[in-house]
Amino acid sequence: GFLFTDVKFLTMNNFYVFIIHNDVWIYILAGLGLVWYISEFLRGQRILQRAVFGLERETGSRIRNTAVIFIILFTGIIGSVIYVNNQIAPALPQELLRPPTPTPNIFQTPLASPSPINPVAVEDLPPQPAVVATITLPGNAAPLPFETAVPGQPTPTYTPSGPTPTPFIACTTNLNIQEPRDGAFVSGVLAFNGTADTPNFGHYSLEANGPQTSGQWASLLGRTITQPVRDGFLGNVNLSQWGNGPYLIRLTAVDANGNLTGQCVIQVTLNN
Repeated sequence: GFLFTDVKFLTMNNFYVFIIHNDVWIYILAGLGLVWYISEFLRGQRILQRAVFGLERETGSRIRNTAVIFIILFTGIIGSVIYVNNQIAPALPQELLRPPTPTPNIFQTPLASPSPINPVAVEDLPPQPAVVATITLPGNAAPLPFETAVPGQPTPTYTPSGPTPTPFIACTTNLNIQEPRDGAFVSGVLAFNGTADTPNFGHYSLEANGPQTSGQWASLLGRTITQPVRDGFLGNVNLSQWGNGPYLIRLTAVDANGNLTGQCVIQVTLNN
């Protein structure tokens, strides 16, 4: 008996909450219904006043009686909503009147960045096919083809021709990759934006290290770029044929004497 009473009480409370949350719409719909059936009541009255034959009087009476029933019904609905708002709502528990807690959007939950690959651990893998990419260099109107970067071939070693500057292995205001962001998921044609404008600037290069390159650093642009860039376009590359997975992207700056002045490394995940 107590269980039935509790269930009934909970059901009525939910019904009252529904009325309170939707009272405006109930007022609008009931008001429109009242307007319609009041006009029907008046139409039935006019038919009865002009009726000569029994069939006309019967039609007028049916329209009028139906209108009276719905007028009483809609008036009762409006009165019930007013009663619930003024008499029952103040006595309901406050937690019932609170809006429901929104459901978290799993698509806006930040994804954890994949662990960086270990180039040393994959050096014994079998050679991969030659890396071929289409690039657009700063100042060019259209992508230009470039030479094939062969995995396994080490990148050139820079030979200092003067006093050796202290290189940095970090992204700074003078050497950075702004797009894509570190940890981003990318696919297809990848455009690089950022800054390569170190002191005594000579040139910069972009390289990648990941599943497609067998743990070796491979050139993305196929050449070095001799004009500095600040908060602008560094180049782009078509990676639609590359294998999926995490890749390290390295932006290297060299001064006019051929000395390595800095490197900026980020990680992206290719997902074609």
